[in-house]
Amino acid sequence: MITHQFAQYRCPATRAAMQWSSRESDSSDMPSGRLTTPTGRGFSVKAGVPDFVYPDRLSEVESQTQREYDQVAERIYDAALDWQFQALYEDEEAVRELMIDMCQLKPNARVLEIGCGTGRDSFRLARRLGEHGALYMQDLSPNMVYTCRDRMRQYDQQMNFSCDLQYFVSNGAYLPFDDGFFDVVFHFGGFNQFGDLPRAAEEFARVTKLGGRVLYGDESVGPWLRGTEFEGIVGTNNPLFRSPLPLETIPVCARDVTVRWIMGNCFYVIAFTKGDGPPPLNLDLMHAGRRGGSMRTRYFGQLEGVSLETKELAQQAAQAAGMSMHQWLDTLVRVEAERVLEGPVATREGGHE
Repeated sequence: MITHQFAQYRCPATRAAMQWSSRESDSSDMPSGRLTTPTGRGFSVKAGVPDFVYPDRLSEVESQTQREYDQVAERIYDAALDWQFQALYEDEEAVRELMIDMCQLKPNARVLEIGCGTGRDSFRLARRLGEHGALYMQDLSPNMVYTCRDRMRQYDQQMNFSCDLQYFVSNGAYLPFDDGFFDVVFHFGGFNQFGDLPRAAEEFARVTKLGGRVLYGDESVGPWLRGTEFEGIVGTNNPLFRSPLPLETIPVCARDVTVRWIMGNCFYVIAFTKGDGPPPLNLDLMHAGRRGGSMRTRYFGQLEGVSLETKELAQQAAQAAGMSMHQWLDTLVRVEAERVLEGPVATREGGHE
C-alpha cells in the first residue's frame, strides 16, 4: 500500500509522523500526493519521490547548489566526474569501492546515501545489499534524484538488485527520519557546500544506530600540499580544493575515527562508528601519589585559589600526615564545614562519610 511506502518518513522540522493523501488510485507504484503532519505542515510527493526540503528558505549556498545541480543532472555532471578521475590518474571503481569498504556494510543493512547524484555510488551500495537490506537515496536537487532513479533502473536490469530502493529530496542537514533509523550513512562529494557543516554531520550521526557507521568526504587538498604549486594548479582549476579539512564537524559520539586522503590527495574521507555520547570515563578512579583525587574531584570539586604560602603549608601538612593533597583537603574542609553547619554533611551520593 502507498501509505506503507511512506510510513517511515518523519517531518524534518518536528519529526512527527505524517499522513498520506492523494486523488490518485492506490495502485500506482509512482504516486503523487501529499504527506501532512498533525499540525498541517505538508510535503509534496511527485511520481513517487517525496520532497522534504526544509527550511522553506534555503541558505544562499544551498540554493545555488540546488540550482546548479538541477541544471547539470543529465550530462554535464557525469562528464565532469569522468574528467576528474582521468585528470588525477585514478581508477573510479577502486576509489568508490574503497569508501564503501570503510562503511563495513552487511547485506541486511539499512543505508542512507546523502547526495546520490546520478547514482555512481548508489549501484555499488545496492549490489552489496541483500533482500532484507534497504538503500535510501537523497539529494537536494530533484533532477538529480530523478536521474539517479532512472539510472538505477538501468543498473537493476544488469545486476538484479534484491534490496529495497527508496528515493527522496531533502536538505541533508534536516533529515526526515527518526533517531537511529539507519545502519550506515554515506556521503561523498558535496559536504563543502552544505549551509551548516557541523549541523549536517550531527544529523548524519543522529539518524545512525549505535554501532553504525558514518562516512562523508569532499574536496580538500592534503595539508602537506598547501602552499605548493600542486595546490595552486588544482585550486585554480576548482577553488573547492582549497576548502579546509572540517575536523571540527566530527560529532562527540564518534568512535574509531578514520581520516584519509584519496584521489591524488585532493579529497578527504572521514569515517567513524557511532557511540553513545562522549567516550566513557571512569571518573571516580583515584590517582595514586602526592596529588591524589580522581578526574571527578579534580574537575567538579575545585575550590577558590589560596596563596602560595598556604599551598606550600598544605602540601607539607599532607605529607606529614601521610595523605595525598586530595585526602587531606577533603577531610579538612569537611570537618570544618560540619563544625560550622553543626552536623554531618551529606555526600554527593546522599550518604555520609
